[in-house]
Amino acid sequence: MKRIILFIWACMTVLFAVAQKEESVDPKAKALLDKALGVMENKKGMEIQFTIKVDNVRDSKSETFKGSAILKGEKFKMSLKDVDTYFDGKTEAVHMVKEKEVTISTPEKEDLKEINPIMLMKSYKTDFKMRYMGTSSVNGKACEEVELYPNDLNSPYSIIHLIFEKNTLLLEKIALRGKGGIHTYFDVTKVTQREFKDTEFVFDAKQHPGVEVVNLQ
Repeated sequence: MKRIILFIWACMTVLFAVAQKEESVDPKAKALLDKALGVMENKKGMEIQFTIKVDNVRDSKSETFKGSAILKGEKFKMSLKDVDTYFDGKTEAVHMVKEKEVTISTPEKEDLKEINPIMLMKSYKTDFKMRYMGTSSVNGKACEEVELYPNDLNSPYSIIHLIFEKNTLLLEKIALRGKGGIHTYFDVTKVTQREFKDTEFVFDAKQHPGVEVVNLQ
């Protein structure tokens, strides 16, 4: 489950990786990603509904998951596969819905890069070559496409393909081509920009009677 959560944050934040070698950066691709960052940093908040599909080419197996996330600055709440993860800027709560258990903890600074999409967005250090791939039509929408190529030879992905809606610069799709024959596809089905109350990023035990609270703080 944690691997899937980290993948989602990677999907949301890999767009904004800062390339260390200027000669590897396509200016048009970087300009597009910079503008998309501005859209993601909506101060009021953003709700994203998405589908993740994982294809294992070697074993001819495929899994699909639906999920949703709300973001506001450093705060977020994500729901995926009967697990709700809350982060209010300080405290993380992972609610295992079927197990009726919630684990409360205070993440370390390094841990925040794994659970906090906005922090990761701003501090991502991995090098990428990037190339603007042109325009296309996806789901009846005019889109622009960018490809990222990790300079790190140990990266599990060889190509990360990003598709944005041209008019709004909202993320439409991401495809990650895995070196081990496992390819992952992230499709955004709906994006809503609206204001969220801070309480929406806090787990409220009173709203979930019978849930066992494991406090690791």
